[in-house]
Amino acid sequence: MSSAFSASGEDVIARDLQFLITNSEPAKKAEETLEEAYEIERCVAWIKQVNVSTVALQFPDELLVDAPDVALEIEQKSNVEVYVLGDTTYGSCCVDEITSEHIGADSVIHFGHACLSRNKRLPTLYVFKNMIVEPESFLSAFQQTFPDPTEKILLISDLKYNQSTEKLCSRLQLQNVVYLKPVISSGDEVEGNLVVSGRSCNLPANSPIQEWKVLYIGEEGLTLTNLMLVLNQCTFYTYNPKTLVLRQDTLNVNQQLRKRYYLMEKAKDANLIGILVATLGVANYLQIIERIKELITRAGKKYYTFVVGKLNPSKLANFPEIDCYTIVACSENSLIDCKEFYRPVITPFELEVALNSARSWTGDYITDFQQLLPGASNYVEFGTDEDGKEADVSLVSGRIRNLQVRADPSGEQPTESSQLLRSNPGVLSTLPTASDYLTERQWQGLSPRVGETPVTIASIGRKGLAAGYSDEGEERGKPDGHE
Repeated sequence: MSSAFSASGEDVIARDLQFLITNSEPAKKAEETLEEAYEIERCVAWIKQVNVSTVALQFPDELLVDAPDVALEIEQKSNVEVYVLGDTTYGSCCVDEITSEHIGADSVIHFGHACLSRNKRLPTLYVFKNMIVEPESFLSAFQQTFPDPTEKILLISDLKYNQSTEKLCSRLQLQNVVYLKPVISSGDEVEGNLVVSGRSCNLPANSPIQEWKVLYIGEEGLTLTNLMLVLNQCTFYTYNPKTLVLRQDTLNVNQQLRKRYYLMEKAKDANLIGILVATLGVANYLQIIERIKELITRAGKKYYTFVVGKLNPSKLANFPEIDCYTIVACSENSLIDCKEFYRPVITPFELEVALNSARSWTGDYITDFQQLLPGASNYVEFGTDEDGKEADVSLVSGRIRNLQVRADPSGEQPTESSQLLRSNPGVLSTLPTASDYLTERQWQGLSPRVGETPVTIASIGRKGLAAGYSDEGEERGKPDGHE
């Protein structure tokens, strides 16, 4: 009889694979084919259209059970080399271009939910999980809620209901309905006078967004929260295709905005700000990082840059000297609930409202940092000395502060050890550096002992898995006390 601790390497691998298969939920239903669930023919047609030779297929964890079959089908029908990405560096909603480039892929097909953030390195195709919206139930609930055919309705859906929503729109032609359609390929042009979260549409001329009611098809989640904050001037309704209930959403957007404004006040009081780089795939992420650095420097504050993978409170708790963080990520992963974090984590837009004296708080909310860069519709130049001369009072600490621009007249960026803060006229104080914080800590990490450790020749180590190394069988066969 063998136990789990004496199993061979092959047994361990087989057991792990069985666990993965047993605890994974297939994307396709029993009556669906692989082609219907993953739109393989569309994937093959797109591969031939963009003329690529190596394709990376990116799956979230819940769809990995179907990954081998999907990869085999696409490889056989397209005659290209196919790789499967089973774990992403950051959120699974973002296209993992970095890992794709490491394996030599020249294109990506992203399966499952996506944030639709624009990427520049590799051509990308999005394939969403296709879920059905029962049409008669939806149309009945729609007519009861919106009986007036002249009422302006902006229709938005969760990506998995995209195909069903497009069909529903064709049956609502008599209604004044506009569908905010997702952009499903990186090669497609984003057209329209309204662009939100990778979706776009054309609203009629002389029709401000405040006149429209938003109907969201899907369940609650990050997508809905993001849309409600960005389109906070609209009344939101939600339709859940699983419960068949259409109702006005009860999320208090004003309360959420007040919470975010409180975090902006915390950023104004901060002296040391951490820049969290939580994406390497979203287009123009380097440009927004440079803009954030300049914004912090102009405000007379100090910054440190952290490249993080999946964010969690334990990682950030290692840096207690940081007063506030700003995160560079996709629009859906930028809104961080700060209850469990030691310090507040805000978006680049919130940091601009806090530190850029030329940008005022109007109630509008931006989660896509692309809108803050030069050339975008929401771009605002940095304020000047004249914009921020008046001192204000912190709503958090009650102290008087001055947010005027403190850029070096020579145009040179201050170094880590020489950055100066002019908090009051004629008074200079030096911001501490990272080495200063390190010397104050009781534990400073493992001692490197450079030059003190003798150099030895490397020896051959053990082979195999921890459950049963290759040399353990020989040792077990020897009698006790004998060589």
